[in-house]
Amino acid sequence: MPKKRRKVAFWRRGSSDRPYDIALLRPKGGPKGERFETVQDARAESERSEQLLRSFSGGNRVLAEFLQECRAGDYECNKPFCPMCARVFRRWFIGELLRVTKGNGAVRIYTVLLKQASQYKINNLDPTPFRHLLRKRLERAGLVNVPVIGGFEIVYKAKRRVWVLHVNLVIIGGKKSAHKEFKRGFKKSRIKRPIIRAKLQDPPEQLSYILKFSTYHRPHEQHGSSRSDAKPLNPREHAALIKWMSQFEFNDFLFLVNARRKGLQISLRDQPND
Repeated sequence: MPKKRRKVAFWRRGSSDRPYDIALLRPKGGPKGERFETVQDARAESERSEQLLRSFSGGNRVLAEFLQECRAGDYECNKPFCPMCARVFRRWFIGELLRVTKGNGAVRIYTVLLKQASQYKINNLDPTPFRHLLRKRLERAGLVNVPVIGGFEIVYKAKRRVWVLHVNLVIIGGKKSAHKEFKRGFKKSRIKRPIIRAKLQDPPEQLSYILKFSTYHRPHEQHGSSRSDAKPLNPREHAALIKWMSQFEFNDFLFLVNARRKGLQISLRDQPND
């Protein structure tokens, strides 16, 4: 019997329109950190990750094989921990964010810290239950009909030796009073500075940070608008993060409210007039 053809992931079926292609808006000629990751960048990161996963007994040779075989072109693994596949997914996702926010001056970006876990308890962090919590907070704040697009991530805080699950939200519209109420909803959080808000002023730069699959961390706390340099995770933390990511699909990291995917595009729900 002929082999069944594997269904191509939706985010691989096309390419972003040129005005919304982050690879063109943050071109490869720029320095690392100011350009969208190139194919060469993704390949180098895949090689680095594979080597770390093979480097000690606490690594993961099975996941290392996925990286090696995907990089060799044996198949497209479509795993969130694969830098080459993550690059393709991010290029699609950022392109859609750029498209749906273009021309809308009432866009706010929030980073919400949801939960933290100690160095060896990363598996205690799961985005799933926070989907309902975030929807409820948006509704109670008066943002019930407002489109929200976001992405869940984990970062490691080496100084405190904790993993932090957070979500980056792009909120398109909504009254100022509702935004203030949404922020107030996190006042009782046990996490310091649980929510940070910013206006969308530089779409290519800011929207490219909404969803990442990075294995780097910033060892020094952020002060003001300046961020410390990103450093590679140690092998043990690197392996823990890769293993954590391996249990999810790319869609599991997306958060959509009053927005849904139709084919290759994300469509927004029409907002009623106030």
